[in-house]
Amino acid sequence: MKPHKIQFISYNQPILIGRFMLIFSRRRVDVTNFSFRKIDDNDGEFTIEFNAEDWAAENLLKQIQKQIDIFEAKLIQLI
Repeated sequence: MKPHKIQFISYNQPILIGRFMLIFSRRRVDVTNFSFRKIDDNDGEFTIEFNAEDWAAENLLKQIQKQIDIFEAKLIQLI
């Protein structure tokens, strides 16, 4: 398992935190860090760090990108 980070920009809505964490918990992925940074009144940047295999991280990114409220999402492999 390797450390990865997914960053995405979405609407600043508290319900989204639960939706995204549900995606990770259903796949039994170990989330090591979660953070949120407010960009403006409506939008925010979510960052989720987790441990997973490369293929599982790619699948998580695809699942997150399918969510309606996502503007941009990217996967970063941590060293």
